[in-house]
Amino acid sequence: MHVIFVEPRFPANQRQFVRALHGVGARVTGIGEAPVEALGDQLKGWLHAYEQVGSVCDEDAMLATVRRIQAREWVDRLEATIEAHILPVARVREAAKIPGTSYQTAWLCRDKPSMKEVLRAAGVPTAKSTGASSAAEVRAFAAEVGYPLIVKPRSGAGASGT
Repeated sequence: MHVIFVEPRFPANQRQFVRALHGVGARVTGIGEAPVEALGDQLKGWLHAYEQVGSVCDEDAMLATVRRIQAREWVDRLEATIEAHILPVARVREAAKIPGTSYQTAWLCRDKPSMKEVLRAAGVPTAKSTGASSAAEVRAFAAEVGYPLIVKPRSGAGASGT
């Protein structure tokens, strides 16, 4: 199994994903923004190869890098764990024809109002919700359904802004 792992160095817990993949016998190629010298000996030891890009959110640069890796050897997976990287990596994964989470699925996981619309359309019960773009819309929703409410930005990472 050959896995390209996006941004293996930062934040620090990322290296544990690389360690675990390496530990089960996967070849792991990292793509990140830092120069290889910044990775440290331990992380470099777990990596099969490493490629630096200016930004892992730059889909064109990422696709060019992934295709360069694919020209050298087969790639089974392209993975990212940082929320801000999920959508660009999903687009690159699709363009490079690497199996994994589609852009549409990744987008639905990030955009809760859209995800809930899809779930409701499929008959899955979900809590009442709305996609609001102003405080007035939130107040109108609160007047309709009552409290408590959870307010979360569409594109916040994790619980940021909740």
